[in-house]
Amino acid sequence: MTLRSMKHARTARSFGALGTTIFAGSVIACSVVACSNDGTNQVLDPVAIGMSATSPAFYDDGETTIFQAQKEFILPVRKPTAAEKAALGQAAPFPSAPFLKSQDLEITIRYTLSNLDDQKHTVELIVDPWNEFVRYRPGLTVTDEGSTPDFSGFDKFVVLGPKSRIQGTITPDDTRELAIDLATAENIITTPPTDPEANVNGLVNRVFYIQNRSSTPDPLISKYIPAITPGLTGFDVGIRSYEAGNIALEILVDVVDLNGDRTTEPGNLSNAMGLPPAEISPPAVPME
Repeated sequence: MTLRSMKHARTARSFGALGTTIFAGSVIACSVVACSNDGTNQVLDPVAIGMSATSPAFYDDGETTIFQAQKEFILPVRKPTAAEKAALGQAAPFPSAPFLKSQDLEITIRYTLSNLDDQKHTVELIVDPWNEFVRYRPGLTVTDEGSTPDFSGFDKFVVLGPKSRIQGTITPDDTRELAIDLATAENIITTPPTDPEANVNGLVNRVFYIQNRSSTPDPLISKYIPAITPGLTGFDVGIRSYEAGNIALEILVDVVDLNGDRTTEPGNLSNAMGLPPAEISPPAVPME
């Protein structure tokens, strides 16, 4: 079962598919160029995302209003050469064995959330992962109890006091977990359980629930974790709120190439993998 109520679903849609270039506020992004590096360690330029109190809602069905700002972030992961790609072999459930594995990179995301208003706001810090095969798009399910977004890959609620600022870190353990979770969700979505009673939407939400870790045995999820998990090649990062407000997010990303030859030249994304060729989303909740 999903950790959010999904009963009596009337509709469900890809939440991300509402548009990555349509934001609930202004978005300011620095170019993704290394500002400091030693060859295998790249500290990328900061990216800032803003949500304005005067901007239109991202989603509004008359009962639930959602404000959201999100920006894509390409990691400096290089494309494999033709010879490297030909030598990858197979690794189900993926189209081929991944060129980048989850243990190849150490990724740290440092963030600063700022409330520019005189009243407190509760916001979600959301990160939706990509690997070389797929880009994850959470859905939005409408129920008798209201509209509920599926969990993002990393989905954390933060309470911001008036005129306050909070800093935090999404650690390398967290980002590696994000890569494993994406691979697990990809396995569930692309090769779903044969049991007609299986709740695939619930399984995917369970995978991404922030307190669940792949290192802890789970009778429903552990069997879907692939033996080889692709690494992160990028992500969509942003903020979400259920009330209008002036909120800012800034992130700073540090990438360490533990493999030694999986990243692009610092400051040059011309050979980066970029956007994946496909998108996946949790399936709609069946109507009852």
